[in-house]
Amino acid sequence: MSAKTFALDGSTVRRIKKLFALDGSTPRRVKKLFALDGSSVRLIFEDLSTFTASGTSNLIQSPVNEVVDFGVRTDFDAGGADVNVNTNGTGDANNVGSVTGITIDVDSSHTYTSTRASDIAGSSGVGVTQQSSAAFSSSAAIYLPSASQSELVTAPNASGGNTGSVNPSAVAIGGQFLSILGGNASYTNWTSGSYLTVNGTQYTGTVNPPAYGGNGSITFPDYYIRTAYYNNAAWIQKTGTGSIGNIRVAGAPAVSVSNTGRRARVTNGSPRTFTVSSGGLTAGNSFATGAISAGASTGYITANSTSEAWTLVGVAQKNPATFTITNADSSISVSGTFADGENATQARDRIQAALNANSTFQGKFNTGVDADKTISGVAHKVVTFTSDNTENTSDFSITITQNDGSNTTPYEDTTTQGATESLQTTVQVTRAVEGSQVSSTKAISSQADTDTAGAEVATLGGDITYDSGTNKLKVTDLDATVTVSNAGSLAFSKD
Repeated sequence: MSAKTFALDGSTVRRIKKLFALDGSTPRRVKKLFALDGSSVRLIFEDLSTFTASGTSNLIQSPVNEVVDFGVRTDFDAGGADVNVNTNGTGDANNVGSVTGITIDVDSSHTYTSTRASDIAGSSGVGVTQQSSAAFSSSAAIYLPSASQSELVTAPNASGGNTGSVNPSAVAIGGQFLSILGGNASYTNWTSGSYLTVNGTQYTGTVNPPAYGGNGSITFPDYYIRTAYYNNAAWIQKTGTGSIGNIRVAGAPAVSVSNTGRRARVTNGSPRTFTVSSGGLTAGNSFATGAISAGASTGYITANSTSEAWTLVGVAQKNPATFTITNADSSISVSGTFADGENATQARDRIQAALNANSTFQGKFNTGVDADKTISGVAHKVVTFTSDNTENTSDFSITITQNDGSNTTPYEDTTTQGATESLQTTVQVTRAVEGSQVSSTKAISSQADTDTAGAEVATLGGDITYDSGTNKLKVTDLDATVTVSNAGSLAFSKD
């Protein structure tokens, strides 16, 4: 232990840490001061720090090489090749063109109007039905074409005229019959081939121009077709004893008919875009062309037909698998997209290229070596990377997003995990030397014991000594400090 000297600071006793004296006219710091104790010379002041050393320095350990494998199954398929669809079918269809989610919906929610020849214009004509004579203000037998014939209640331009006190339905049918004949004045639809059957014989009859009041007629044996201005109707009236049969109006207008057709649409139930190039209902309209996003549909198209036949030409978009590789502390991270249809060898090469393009990874590992390995009974294409002998990185993980690929489960393995790096112990001594502050640092041997470490620190300068008998490190400066880094258990405690 160094000598201690005290002095009064006013009434306070303080320890003297620094003592100066004049050397001529130059102040100099006193390192040691002696005094007589009787006849004995004793050290009463010394500018000196002592430290008690203990423990052992850190183990110096470099990391071990790390070997990392990345790979994919040999049956890997990146997918992503677009699918061309050119197909046809009938009615509803699912997974059209073998593309999951593409459907054709066909239903009968479409009506349209068409025309056809009226029954009364047909070669066989239609039957007649006797009416109430009172409805037509006549005591004679009155007939009209059978009301069951649809064209008699849908004929164009039929009016029915003034019903007055007569049977409205009879007059309405009579008005339609007049319209079918072509009108009161001319009977323009009573063309060649028209007839009324009397006693089994078909008679064309004689067309008579309208008489007073606008009435006209067509006469036959025992019957005539009469029109009347007051109710704008026509009817067949019996005038003799002959039996009546079918009637034909060869020029009768066509009949409008409501029909049920078909409608259809394309629905994209896949997760990718589907583009329609052409196609539609064979008997009707075409599908709208262009892209259909996932979950969307084309508008309905229609066909004026009961045929449900369709065609479809288009392209189903497919996305290839993607990959991401990171290490645990995220200091290395790469990602990429496999090319359409890449196989296992190509996928391995793409992974290798992505890692080698990463400067951080390249600074720690070699460029990789291809290998074929069997993992849990499954053949894999693998690339193996080895770190250099001064690096250690944390474990890696690889993720492959399948998208439209198949057999994309990745393989990663760290076959040799690097040991945790252990750094060398250093000791820094800071003290005053000839009026200047000086810091010196000593790197200590691996796992050096107390005496070895103390002796190594003492080599920093002539003002530092170590005594293995007392484990004391002495520094010629009362204010000296000692700092230990990566200490292990090594310590220097100031006395």
